[in-house]
Amino acid sequence: MAFITGGARGIGADAGRKLADRGWSVALLDRDPLVDETAARLGALGLVADVTDPDALGRAVAATVERFGGIDATVAGAGIVGTAATIEAIDPADFERVLEVNLLGVWRTLRATLPHVVERRGYLLPIASIAAAIPSPLLNAYGVSKAGVEALGRALRMEIAHTGTRVGVAYFGIIDTDLVAQATAQAPIARTRELLPGIVDRPLPVGAAGKAIVRGIERRSSKVYAPWWVPALLATRGFQGPLERLLARNRILKEALR
Repeated sequence: MAFITGGARGIGADAGRKLADRGWSVALLDRDPLVDETAARLGALGLVADVTDPDALGRAVAATVERFGGIDATVAGAGIVGTAATIEAIDPADFERVLEVNLLGVWRTLRATLPHVVERRGYLLPIASIAAAIPSPLLNAYGVSKAGVEALGRALRMEIAHTGTRVGVAYFGIIDTDLVAQATAQAPIARTRELLPGIVDRPLPVGAAGKAIVRGIERRSSKVYAPWWVPALLATRGFQGPLERLLARNRILKEALR
């Protein structure tokens, strides 16, 4: 049985569909009421709740356990991108909202489902991003949140290893989702996309991320990723300093920051 947040559309919905096709029972949670329609198409349980509301999240987990008897896998994928702005210019409420959803929402999801997953020696998968491994100027809150998710998942992996429960961390590049569309529609991000190498800036279909999640659950993987080059990025992040300094002087980035 898989419990998936951010399940109304995009990666969460696709992973849910692929798991249901493999015979898994699935619960999809999202703050968007569309989740009920998405779940109905899959024969899944739809749960309308916001991951920033601990009580609502707790009720959703309880309803899932009551329906299915337990939880074998949790995919903590609910997230937002936030406003493209510098640290100096962004409204503090906008910055903190991203952390509230992307980081604290993941923490709340993992904590709420943890006893049930541990009981079944299952698998937990918080969704980070390649933004956990590279700086995200203009989307700093998003990058901070995803770096926090990575740290959370890696520490949790160590804390519960003795239980036989496994914890992965998912790292996705640019996936063709509504979240990416919202980010790239913002003028500062649109202006800086040309700084990205073509291999990075080429969006992958949602199904690639959904497939990676299913494979990660079935293999109980410590790293889940798409596209294929993500492990190389993670392995070389300690050598990015010179590139960061070079990009910081780039005319296009400086214009977007202004």
